[in-house]
Amino acid sequence: MNEWIGGRRPVLEALLAGREAHRLLVSASAKPSPELRAITDAARRAQLPIDRVPADQMTRISGFDGHQGVLVEVGERRWTGIEEMLSAARERGAEPFILVLEHLQDPTNFGTLLRSAEAAGVDGVVFPERGAAPLSAAAVKASAGASEHLPIGRLPTIGEAIHELKVAGLRLAAADQDAPASAWETNLRGPLAVVVGSEGSGLSGATRRRCDVLVSFPMAGRVASLNASTAGALLLFEVVRQRSA
Repeated sequence: MNEWIGGRRPVLEALLAGREAHRLLVSASAKPSPELRAITDAARRAQLPIDRVPADQMTRISGFDGHQGVLVEVGERRWTGIEEMLSAARERGAEPFILVLEHLQDPTNFGTLLRSAEAAGVDGVVFPERGAAPLSAAAVKASAGASEHLPIGRLPTIGEAIHELKVAGLRLAAADQDAPASAWETNLRGPLAVVVGSEGSGLSGATRRRCDVLVSFPMAGRVASLNASTAGALLLFEVVRQRSA
């Protein structure tokens, strides 16, 4: 089933990543700009038809109003299995590094974490088919197109993902503000999966019990908690810091 990607940066990244695409829609009122020229040049290289349509029609077609005057129709996303992610890491001689998103509900948080994960160099991102926000056009836009460069797996349940990761020898680490040890003083090296829970309730009890490492982040402010995407990004980059130290 085809889907729509909207937003100038995500559309450009999808085209540059070689995502199977069928047509590009550009708002009839869009003004020329270097960014728009880069998009249409990439579409022409891919031999895509380019249609000028009214902006409100684009919103009706895609069901997405954050398209910034550009939409690309792409083929169904290819999901990546965990074993494929791990094999790719090992072929590079790297210790596997996976992001697991348990039950994120907000597509903006989903996309923001994908952007952080791609920047941190993870080998893949896993999320469940049910009980979580889908990888929608809004999530893709929030990722600034990082979703088009990441191996992403959608599994029936997070429990299955955790089992597969543990069998493969990865430790599971998650942020928990009640954890006695901070991320800065905890060993996060080696094959690792960072787990991020939902925005409201955090990790489920079952997932928390299966984590090997729980860490906190020292905070000096009055609001003693972090947004899920912020905590996830901090933990990802603490892993990067330790690996590069």
